[in-house]
Amino acid sequence: MKNDMTTGSAWKTILLFSLPIMIGNLLQQLYNTVDGIVVGNFVSETALAAVGSCTVLAFVFLAISIGMSAGCGIFISQLYGARRYEDLKAAVSTSLILLIGLGVALSLLGSLGARLLLRGLMNVAEGELLDQAVLYFAIYSVGLVFQFAYNAVAQILRSIGDSKATLLFLAVAAVMNLVLDLVCVIFLRWGVAGAAVATAFSQLCSVVVSFAYMFKKYPMFRMSRKEFVFDREKCGVILKLAIPTTLQQCVVSFGNVFVQRLVNTFGEITMAAFTVGNRVESYMFVPILGLNIGMSTFTGQNTGAGKLERVEYGWRSTVVMAAIITLFFSVLAYTAASPISQLFGIGGQTLRQSVELIRFQSFFFLVFAIYMVTNSVLQGSGDVLFASVCSLGSLGVRVAAAYLMAYAFQVGYSSCWKAVPIGWGVGLLMVLARYFSKAWMTKAVVRAKPETGDE
Repeated sequence: MKNDMTTGSAWKTILLFSLPIMIGNLLQQLYNTVDGIVVGNFVSETALAAVGSCTVLAFVFLAISIGMSAGCGIFISQLYGARRYEDLKAAVSTSLILLIGLGVALSLLGSLGARLLLRGLMNVAEGELLDQAVLYFAIYSVGLVFQFAYNAVAQILRSIGDSKATLLFLAVAAVMNLVLDLVCVIFLRWGVAGAAVATAFSQLCSVVVSFAYMFKKYPMFRMSRKEFVFDREKCGVILKLAIPTTLQQCVVSFGNVFVQRLVNTFGEITMAAFTVGNRVESYMFVPILGLNIGMSTFTGQNTGAGKLERVEYGWRSTVVMAAIITLFFSVLAYTAASPISQLFGIGGQTLRQSVELIRFQSFFFLVFAIYMVTNSVLQGSGDVLFASVCSLGSLGVRVAAAYLMAYAFQVGYSSCWKAVPIGWGVGLLMVLARYFSKAWMTKAVVRAKPETGDE
């Protein structure tokens, strides 16, 4: 079976699957970073803060997209591991219809409700900064439907073991975003609107390429009109997996909303520094999230095939790989924090705070790496509800700690990031306890059996 992750060396299978995802995530971070660099250098620091104030809100919508597609992916990977190809086709068509429909609805919400969301939810004060933030987010939201469609296709392909395709899709988006940022912001002088247009259009290009690739590369996905169905039963299974996974992603994003609200109370300097620090920090997440997706897909296919001992061996191997990679990049982030931050055109107090954030966080990325690898086993096996509980606990502790530091202990602006490792530590303890209890081994939604059987 092509792209089969149920045989061969576990660590090599996971690493080779994860590497293209890491490179793709790096490209995605690059085109996200380009917005900040171009806006910070060629518009203003206020514009940089405006784009930054939208980041967390954008991640809320992205969280829904990632959570829903991840739920679809768990089901599809287990069907693929169990060799149930007819059921897989129906699950794929149902997933595409579900996610694209949801993307259309959220595009309308984001575009029409940008001011209400930024003023009411994000606590951005009235003035030039809010006006620029509203303009950026309203245009950015037009591309949400493309984001949902892309994540649906990417997750479908990853679920059957094809991680290299997403590298192509993200390369297209990165190149288009870079070119359009330069044209729209620098030459046409559209300001933050130009950065938003560049992002939305680059996402559209990525979607076109992803659909073309999927239909050309995999004949089983070239479904006739009769085969392209919305299967209510399979939608029920998808939602059973996707809702807890989406809630997990949303908990993370809404936790970040409350942290961003706290950041905003410290003024534009901290807002801009936090924006830069988070952009740099996001590069640290690239290898971690790549291994997370690799381990989740590996777990899904092997759970569907009934090879749970192979999942345990894969977990141990991936923890070791994550530790080695994360320690290397942590040292790099600490030593290069200042010159990297200066790329965004900041200086003075803004630069000092950004460097402080990056260097502090670099000591704790290993905790996050082990947490994410272990959490991916829970997700891939179908134990999504407990994985969501872990995220809720982790983010709840992080947000509570941040506000306590800021208001009860007068720690100041640095409370926004000093609370982060506390949340990660709580999450790590919870997922490790669940993993070693082996309760996740009973959560599969698909069992391997002859293709003629019923689900």
